[in-house]
Amino acid sequence: MGAQLNIKDAETVRLARQLADATGQSVTAAIRAALERELRENEKAKAERRQRVREIVKGSRELLKPEFRDQELSLTHGDLLYDEDGLPK
Repeated sequence: MGAQLNIKDAETVRLARQLADATGQSVTAAIRAALERELRENEKAKAERRQRVREIVKGSRELLKPEFRDQELSLTHGDLLYDEDGLPK
């Protein structure tokens, strides 16, 4: 016996049957195709969000003073409060 999925929502069942009829597929094939499409779209949206974040980071780096642009910058509160000799700024 194969895997089973018990859908208890009547509207979801209606939509699955409607999709199957519209595509000429079985309900199982229609649901599988819809789930695969949704997962692809979800992955594409995540990739687009990651790209937007990279662009924001790149744009933010361009706002830095030229002497800091190509450096790895990591600050702690101590970097902001104390000089290189450990004395308050």
